[in-house]
Amino acid sequence: MVKPVLLVDDEEEIVNFLENFLRRFKIPSIKTTSGEEAIALYSKERIGFIFLDIQMEGIDGLSVLKELKKTDPSVKVIFITGRAEKEFYEKAKKLGAIDYITKPLDLRELKEKIDKYILR
Repeated sequence: MVKPVLLVDDEEEIVNFLENFLRRFKIPSIKTTSGEEAIALYSKERIGFIFLDIQMEGIDGLSVLKELKKTDPSVKVIFITGRAEKEFYEKAKKLGAIDYITKPLDLRELKEKIDKYILR
């Protein structure tokens, strides 16, 4: 059985969209609109993967990833971002993100990421 995917974005419509998309593939998910809550949920739940927004109110995605890496160096994160700059990707990779996807979310690209990292 696939472990739940944690969906983290301060835009509720994004986490709802991702939740509905993952449901098509029978992938369970847990959603939050807060970086602080994401850290708390990760420590309580058996999360298999995280889609994490980079820019959020409060604690941002990079800080969330840094915090999670302290307790679980194997955490798997794909960043969600409105920016596709190479500099951003390099910084995210250096922190341990395995990939990123840009907003607006492209269904084909999202499905490719799910196939590559979650359903393999």
